[in-house]
Amino acid sequence: MTDRRLSPYDWVVVSYSIVIAGLIVLSHSRVPNWWAYSGIHLAVAASCVGMARWRPRHRALAFLHDWDVVVYVPVLFFMTCVLVHRVHPVDYDDWLIRIDTRIGGIAVLKWMEGIERPWLTTFSKTVWIFFYFLTLIPGIPLYLRNREGFAEGKLLVVLCFLGSYVGYYALPAEGPGYHQQKIGVAQPDFEQSKVTSTMKDTIYRLEREARDTFPSGHVMVAAMTIVLLLRNRLWKTCWIGIPVSLGVIWSTIYLRYHYLIDGIVGLALVALIAWLGPKWQRKSI
Repeated sequence: MTDRRLSPYDWVVVSYSIVIAGLIVLSHSRVPNWWAYSGIHLAVAASCVGMARWRPRHRALAFLHDWDVVVYVPVLFFMTCVLVHRVHPVDYDDWLIRIDTRIGGIAVLKWMEGIERPWLTTFSKTVWIFFYFLTLIPGIPLYLRNREGFAEGKLLVVLCFLGSYVGYYALPAEGPGYHQQKIGVAQPDFEQSKVTSTMKDTIYRLEREARDTFPSGHVMVAAMTIVLLLRNRLWKTCWIGIPVSLGVIWSTIYLRYHYLIDGIVGLALVALIAWLGPKWQRKSI
């Protein structure tokens, strides 16, 4: 986009940030330093608008705007880790467990517990960590070869991320790992090296009081990665991206980080985003 209008991607980031800032203000009695958290969200919105408006004049700014998603998404995610349970102080795990029981999700978790092996757990945990780099697999080749495809993919990816964050605020839940006794399924033991132990402790420290279960952002982003690879015919990259993406989806349930319903709803949302997102993007050009 060569003009100074906001793109669909910009509208998604700006709208999300402003709405969450408003929720923080409305919940200020439960949110310590609410003004700072609200200010961070407004700063993200202002930054996005500023770069969109000024990018035609500066090549460096255009590059930063192309890749600002790698900054906005982690910042907004870690805000959910602190804010979700303060903005909406109710856990919906009991409700999700009842749904999972009815659709066979708990039975799936028990089956996975039955096939648990140390090597499979280590493999699943390793693949799960690759989630943090997953969208770069289609993102980098698209940026180098197809800027229109990159812009569309960027919109679809941010819709997956921020769409899952909206779900966290709407239906906060801890996940099956925190309710092992209730569902009768334990999380798999993980033989940790010094490196993996440090990574796990860092992630847990950053996530703090996270309620990031419904829907599964991991499943959504992994499924969207597959969509982008196939839709843009990145056949060579598919050999890496599809197995890793499927591994992330598998590990999300195998490691008991999510209920089955989290993944099912996540896949349904990906189908909706993959259908409507490109229409919006092409209409804006």
